[in-house]
Amino acid sequence: MKKSFLKSKLEVFSSCILLFIMWELLAIKIDNDIYLPTLGEVLKNLYEIIRGEYFLINISSTAIRVLVSFSLAFFISIVLGSLSYISSSFKNFIKPINSILQSVPTMILVVLALIWFDKNKAPFIIGISVVFPILYESVLGALNNIDKNIIEMVDIYNLRIIDKIKYIYIPSINIKLIPIFLSTLSLALKVVIAGEIYGQPSFGIGSIIQVEKTNFNTPAIFAWIVIIVIISIGLDYIQKYISKYNYKWRRI
Repeated sequence: MKKSFLKSKLEVFSSCILLFIMWELLAIKIDNDIYLPTLGEVLKNLYEIIRGEYFLINISSTAIRVLVSFSLAFFISIVLGSLSYISSSFKNFIKPINSILQSVPTMILVVLALIWFDKNKAPFIIGISVVFPILYESVLGALNNIDKNIIEMVDIYNLRIIDKIKYIYIPSINIKLIPIFLSTLSLALKVVIAGEIYGQPSFGIGSIIQVEKTNFNTPAIFAWIVIIVIISIGLDYIQKYISKYNYKWRRI
């Protein structure tokens, strides 16, 4: 198994090296940084960005927007998902709203958010609008999948509502949401950055990317892509840690 793991890592590493070589050769062939910069130009811009005065402010501004919008979407989905589980009438009321949010393209949501809200609030609204339907469906699905026999058993023994929530409902929702935590958080990151690109708030990754695009500074845009990828890798490690902790918690 260890050999298989090492082989897998080596294959991924080899693939990355091959892609970098192809990138560099193609960039040299095109010989135009506006279309495709060389790796050296990207690394140079990456170094300059990290050393820049507003680097941490731009990163933290986007991170705050992502975390706040994701947290609000998570809280709203828990509340509305629970109400939909309790009341079929409420579920039917929410259903068309949720369907609209799922069906409308993200870019249309971005445009509408920028029309209805100011440039600083729009990224939050966009993040919530895109992530909420996914979390809502997961919460409602988790509650609907609880074994009815378990519910009947705890009713027979008159288990307190707080204990039902603690030992039945929360673990069920937890098991369902943990696997999609990374994908929804990564999605929130992408749509918030998209909202920043079009809305251009004072600070944020998307705002600076839009500035670089206006200046035709493609190497800097690729450098920011590298930063976003690194952030996504960090989210992946967080996901693995949470999943590992969650597994230990379920065993206790």
